[in-house]
Amino acid sequence: MKKKKYNIYIVSSNYYKNVSLKQIEFATRKLNDLFGKNFLNIIIHNIDGSLELPFFVDYILSKKKNVDGIITLGCLVRGKTNHFENIAKIISEKLLELSIKYKKPITSAVVAVNRATDIRERTNGGKKDRAIEASNALYQLISSMEKV
Repeated sequence: MKKKKYNIYIVSSNYYKNVSLKQIEFATRKLNDLFGKNFLNIIIHNIDGSLELPFFVDYILSKKKNVDGIITLGCLVRGKTNHFENIAKIISEKLLELSIKYKKPITSAVVAVNRATDIRERTNGGKKDRAIEASNALYQLISSMEKV
């Protein structure tokens, strides 16, 4: 990695506030470990819903020219309708489109679970923690891009 200050944006959906706080904590910790605290500037934005994540990511990328990467955080819990599947699909498709459009790495730790009791396994700082996985993926993407 280059010895420069990386600007990493974290955009977090606060619909499940206790989950988003843990995700921010674990993502921030992992990013500091990977990039080095002295070479990292983390900018955190909190929004209310998950469906709004792609819009806000697009807004950031249209306004800021110094973005090195973005991690999106959030949680979706299956309800009684197919709303869950639709939102999960829309978010992932739109984030991928934005990543390609702006040529910026965007990783997602929007956890989609069948039951609220499943959230803990994916947001506990352990091996399956999605915020940590998204941080690792972002670091690898940025590192690979610098080698091209």
